[in-house]
Amino acid sequence: MEANEPIEQEHTNSFLGEVRPDQKGPKNIAIILVLSSLIVAGCAAQDWVQHQGGLTDDQLTTYLSTQNSQEGEPTSIEDFRDFESEVQQSNGFLIRSVGLALTTLCLIIGGVLLYGLKRSGAYLCVTGAGIGLITGVYGSLLIQEAAINHLGEGMLLTYKIWVYLCGTTMSLCLAIAALPLLNVRARLALSQKVILTFDESE
Repeated sequence: MEANEPIEQEHTNSFLGEVRPDQKGPKNIAIILVLSSLIVAGCAAQDWVQHQGGLTDDQLTTYLSTQNSQEGEPTSIEDFRDFESEVQQSNGFLIRSVGLALTTLCLIIGGVLLYGLKRSGAYLCVTGAGIGLITGVYGSLLIQEAAINHLGEGMLLTYKIWVYLCGTTMSLCLAIAALPLLNVRARLALSQKVILTFDESE
């Protein structure tokens, strides 16, 4: 063996035997998370618009005509404006918008780092998904509470579904983000390497 020849050794436990690192898995997950962040960003932008004032009267008339065509008690323009006012006071749309915006940043930055097989990227993605889950569900519950107070049955169902949809989607995102940290082969790919140098003079 020549002097000063580097030997790379991975932080692996002896019980792992011949298990090899899986570099493709974390990279595929990174791509999925970055693409998913675009959808999350769209939801955050929509909530921000709703918090800033929502639909115009013409847009609201068209929207309500579609929603009121369903079975159940109809919702008037005045009822919907009261609903918007209560949500703005409780900051339901704002909480969900800011939370999903933070999630977007974490998923994009973390996804890029994860694609480079950086362990910090996986932790950042998990953090972002956790933020989205908590703020998304909490904000959706505040919006649902206002909907119960002001909207008809047809409209109310829409906002009830949003609570479960947001919770399920962000839980799935959290599970996917955590995979590189839970899977043994993926963890090996994210493990830092130690460079050992041997010098004949020693």
